[in-house]
Amino acid sequence: MLREITGVSHDPGGNARRWFHDDYFDLFVRQDEHGEIVGLELCYGVGHSEHALVWKKGTGHFHDGPQADRFNADDLAARFAAECGEVPHRISTSVLRTIRDYAQVGSPARQPRRRYRREGWQGQEEG
Repeated sequence: MLREITGVSHDPGGNARRWFHDDYFDLFVRQDEHGEIVGLELCYGVGHSEHALVWKKGTGHFHDGPQADRFNADDLAARFAAECGEVPHRISTSVLRTIRDYAQVGSPARQPRRRYRREGWQGQEEG
């Protein structure tokens, strides 16, 4: 079950950042001063099979990872819904909508990132 990692700093633009984690998912959320979600990054998978589904306000969606074209929205949405644990309803419904929207729209062609959780605040949870 996803649980929230506390003590995450705000981003340089002043947006609040939240991090939810379990053995399969890492969910990174950015919210503005009014609580509006302005960015989501759902990392999923383990090791070399890790993927990331990203949505940013004003930019849209993209999906990265090995064989990123094999995106299975139904499986991902079902697993996320079953494991969303401590994720507030407003955020979990936004994630599920992002999964659905990406499945319908896709993303522009882009080079896959070589690694995920690239920012310091998105490091592995420490014991």
